[in-house]
Amino acid sequence: MENLPKITHYSRKDFHSDSQFWTMTRDAEGILYFGNNDGVVIYDGERWHKVFLPNNSSVRSLTTSKSGEVYAGGYNEIGKISKDSIGNYRYLSLLEDLKLQKEKLENLWQVHEFKDHIIFRSFDQLIVISGKTVTHISSNTAFTFSDVIQDRYYVQDAGHGIFEFDPDKMKLNLLYDPESYDNDEIKAFLPTGKKDILIVSKQGNIYEGKVKSKELHLKQRIFNEDFQDQVISAIKHKENYLLGTLASKIILLTSEGEIIKESPAFADIHDSSVLQLYADGDNFWALLNNGLDFIEFDAPFSQLFSEASIYDILIDEDKILVATNKGVFTSDLMVDGIHKFSFNFKKVLNLEGQAWSIQKVNNSIFVGHDKGLFLLEDGNPLKIGNVDGFWKITPIKDAPEKYLASNYNGLYLLTKTEGKWALQNKLKGFDESTRDIIQADQEDTYWVCHGFKGVYKLKINKDYTRVYAFDHYTNQNGLDSPFNINVTRWNNDIVFTTNTGIFEFDEESNEFVPHVDLNKILDSRINTRKLLQDNDRVWVVQDDQVGYFNLKEENPRIIKDLFLNLKGSLNRGMESIQPLPNGKVLIGATTGLYLYNINRINKKETSTSITHVSYIQQNSGEKKIPIISKEKVILPPRIDILRFEFASPGSSPSSIVQYQYLLKGIDENWSTWDESAYKEYTHLRPGDYIFKVRSRDILGNTGEEVSFPLSITSPWYRTTTAYLVYCMGLIGLSLLLIYFIKLKIERERQKAKDSAQKNAKLLELEIEQLKLEKDKAKINRDKKILEEDNLLKSKELANYTMMLVKKKDVFTETYENLQDFKKTLKTQSAKKRLQEVLVRLNQHRIGEEFMVVFDTNFEKVHKNFFTELKKINPTLTQRELRLCAFVKMNLTNKEIAPLLNISVRGVETARYRVRKKLNVQDINFLTFLEDISKAFPEDTKL
Repeated sequence: MENLPKITHYSRKDFHSDSQFWTMTRDAEGILYFGNNDGVVIYDGERWHKVFLPNNSSVRSLTTSKSGEVYAGGYNEIGKISKDSIGNYRYLSLLEDLKLQKEKLENLWQVHEFKDHIIFRSFDQLIVISGKTVTHISSNTAFTFSDVIQDRYYVQDAGHGIFEFDPDKMKLNLLYDPESYDNDEIKAFLPTGKKDILIVSKQGNIYEGKVKSKELHLKQRIFNEDFQDQVISAIKHKENYLLGTLASKIILLTSEGEIIKESPAFADIHDSSVLQLYADGDNFWALLNNGLDFIEFDAPFSQLFSEASIYDILIDEDKILVATNKGVFTSDLMVDGIHKFSFNFKKVLNLEGQAWSIQKVNNSIFVGHDKGLFLLEDGNPLKIGNVDGFWKITPIKDAPEKYLASNYNGLYLLTKTEGKWALQNKLKGFDESTRDIIQADQEDTYWVCHGFKGVYKLKINKDYTRVYAFDHYTNQNGLDSPFNINVTRWNNDIVFTTNTGIFEFDEESNEFVPHVDLNKILDSRINTRKLLQDNDRVWVVQDDQVGYFNLKEENPRIIKDLFLNLKGSLNRGMESIQPLPNGKVLIGATTGLYLYNINRINKKETSTSITHVSYIQQNSGEKKIPIISKEKVILPPRIDILRFEFASPGSSPSSIVQYQYLLKGIDENWSTWDESAYKEYTHLRPGDYIFKVRSRDILGNTGEEVSFPLSITSPWYRTTTAYLVYCMGLIGLSLLLIYFIKLKIERERQKAKDSAQKNAKLLELEIEQLKLEKDKAKINRDKKILEEDNLLKSKELANYTMMLVKKKDVFTETYENLQDFKKTLKTQSAKKRLQEVLVRLNQHRIGEEFMVVFDTNFEKVHKNFFTELKKINPTLTQRELRLCAFVKMNLTNKEIAPLLNISVRGVETARYRVRKKLNVQDINFLTFLEDISKAFPEDTKL
């Protein structure tokens, strides 16, 4: 199975120009130039540009010289296309330099470079440009076609023959007289590989010519009475010839002379009129009457089917079948004349709707469908049983005539008896969806993964009538989460792919443990959804992206770049990957079916170019910056937006191109790869910067790194003159400040004298105050005695409280240890006896009677504490009052939790609610509670 060519179409919405194209060329950088009725359309790999001729004529001739100059010809116009300093493309007329202003050139239909000459062809003459010298060679009737083949220049003069141009003598020599080719209108001179030529006429006649002997004979005819058309253009493609026609797209002429009029390779050309063909390595461009097509033969992938979302793929001998959201489609594998496979998918009738799987089981093809389980016989579906909603079929080991049918709501037994299939009983005891199922190594044991509920391990009885036991694993036994778990086989081991790595199940510990070998290759931080082993090549789906790695490599690495176009378009959880021989693989996606050839990845050099640099300042429009400069570009200060635009002209026009950039002076590391072909920076500070950018395509071809140095100048207030003014102003300000400081010192001295007089009077008052303080000291000593007594009672209460905390901790720890011990018990009788112990133990938990004792003693120590809290908010519950008491005793949340029979998190929530009722902040809560007691000194009198 080989790829058909990938055809990329460009329409008016892409190039925004007239849709009729006549000619094209490519420069050394890889930039493409197209001639059409509006002028020259240019494609740099990312953006389309237009260049108009002075008289707005169409452009029929384009070529690139060895020196890299692009020549263009229109009506009475000869000139060059070039790029100016800011990256804009311009047309430079050569009429004045060549002294052709007064010449009537008419339409210039073709242009070629030949032995250091540029030769433009019109009907009336050949204009041979050698430097600034022009030679005119007139036609006898009309020059209708010309080309350079194998270092020879040929031109047809209507009614007079085919001539060869002699550049030394600047004249034409007759090669073939018109009778030798029936005076046909020539549309192509093509090489034959023997320094002879093949001549193709508009009438579809192929002539083979000898150059040295000047012999010419008819080789074959393309058209006949049953097939009439006109040849407009032709090129040699590898060993074959391609003929562009007026109404039949492209005709293939093989090297053996076979004519293929409707090759599947060109069935998707977007217009029947092919005005010009342009060879581009192994690929070529078709210039159409309505748009452009790029036909890519060396593309590593092609789309085979695009009518539905693919969920499963089956290759059955010379047929291919796909299960989709619109039913089942099938196609024969057909071979055309250039030995490429083509496809013609047709829908299988009466299977409309969601099809999940398509499998060949025991020489029968089954379809798992939303409507039920179907058997395909001679392309016709036959429903097995009357149950809807089946995912797939799983063979039962050592039971060749029995299968498990995975249903939305459990499992069914499928049997084949005397050549007839029958859907038997549903297995009782398990009603979950069983899409992801695999038979375990133990007899009659199966693993089932549910996308949201985790993993089930099923035990099925011998006659497959019921699931008599199952274990359910979620976020326990080594698993971090029950979501996105899939099961598959790896080297005959059962492995589980999860959001946090690859696991296998250890029977001895009854836990899922990391799979060491796979986790070395697959990043455990990324969700792995599919793992498919194909000999030494392993296919994976990670983070919604397809990739593969090779086990033969010492340090296997995952290759993903080739499949970038599929990222985000896979059917999650039901990714379909079908490896094929010789490095090929079929991949199904929401956008259709794709065929990839990883052996066709040919690394090549690509380029990266900065196409435009511009900036915007406040209250001013966009200003372009020269991009062709040997020196650093100097920019003004206060730039609001600095914008860089870039492209990768050397990359394939059909390829996804990504860019990575870095602004030295701002960024420390390269950016992530991104498809955006521009980067903007805002409000850059003055300084020196270097902008760097590089590119890559989906094949991993990396374009060369390019740099753009620039410098942003400082504003006037940051210049040397401004800093000098700042220094002078600072000196003046310092002198003025010294003067005011001295004045302030004198004022402070006067204030000190006045203060001394006031202090003398205050001394007398202080003596009186000392007497009062002696009396107050006596009162404080009495109060201290009472406080010490109260402190003693508080310690006793605290000791009682901590005793309760420790007792609850011991009880809880013992209870939980017994619960864990219960899980390890193997027999039901032991579990039951231990459960009875747990029940009795639970009956002796610390109850309300202990908390009542606490309340009574606390009230003795802190009288009126609960009463005053109730006054503040009567809605406070007994539990909330106790919480306030515990907080006042400076207990931690961890110590409070067991006393209130709630979690630490619950304590935090309870504290928040109490503070909200008391209208107090968390940082002031303890202070608030202490202040309540301080407000009633009589509380300490017991």
